[in-house]
Amino acid sequence: MTDSAGAHQSRKVPSQLSDTAQSIWGTLRAIASTRHGATGGAILLLMVLIALLAPLIAPYDPQSLTPSSLAPPSWTNPMGTDSIGRDIFSLVIYGTQTSLTIGLGAALGALLLGGTVGMLAGYFGGIVDTVLMRIAELFQTLPVIILVLFTVAFFGSSFWLLITAVILAIWPIEARLVYGQYLRLRNMSFVDAARVADMSAAHIMLRELLPNAIQPVIVQVALDASVAILIEAGLGFLGLSDPNVVSWGQLLYDAQSYMTVAWWMSVFPGAAICLAVAGLNLFADGLNEVVDPRTRGRKGGLQ
Repeated sequence: MTDSAGAHQSRKVPSQLSDTAQSIWGTLRAIASTRHGATGGAILLLMVLIALLAPLIAPYDPQSLTPSSLAPPSWTNPMGTDSIGRDIFSLVIYGTQTSLTIGLGAALGALLLGGTVGMLAGYFGGIVDTVLMRIAELFQTLPVIILVLFTVAFFGSSFWLLITAVILAIWPIEARLVYGQYLRLRNMSFVDAARVADMSAAHIMLRELLPNAIQPVIVQVALDASVAILIEAGLGFLGLSDPNVVSWGQLLYDAQSYMTVAWWMSVFPGAAICLAVAGLNLFADGLNEVVDPRTRGRKGGLQ
């Protein structure tokens, strides 16, 4: 009997994984069927490919120097060179790796921190709710840029500390969203049935409630990634990003003194930032069309 139950369980796990994979694939196809989602997805796919293939695409090493400094765009240097002779095209390509890593890393970190806080507060309520959500409100009352500047100034501007600073600035948004979803769902009949079945709180929060609460939160994750990229660009422009890594914000900082004589130093990194942020926001719009119950059944919505 035990062997039979174990075999049944081993068959059930791959089946669940297969169902999850099919659900993700179906969602991606639904997003691609929306105008905004298809456009945003294409931009993001292009950005990801550029980041992954940077060593193959970039014509120069990002730190190598060409014979000409402040050279305008040409066949040799499609985006010109900077004040010390580095190829802007290669710098923008390698900067894609840094900016996407910061954007996605900060968004996922905010989801993990904020989602955990919102989950615990929304499910347990009472003193847990009061303490955790007051902490979230405290962080939310602080201006984002001030909080990030304080964290970077106090702890330093290394790559991972920069991601941590952005997470600290945006996690309350995720916490509020997850909290609202769990507050709405925690007293529904399927949750009561799980409690009657003597399921643990962790099982109910993660297996019963999370799948029903996650959809609007995923939309916010895409928006958070665009905010994180903009925050990094702002910090880089102020000279507070990690000088040891190439980023679009750092390129804008280097371009400040040459705006009138070398427009290409600021225009191309700025265009890359705008393109990445636009792609994330368009993808979030497409995802919202798919997961929003008011749009289901229309073209692009999940059936």
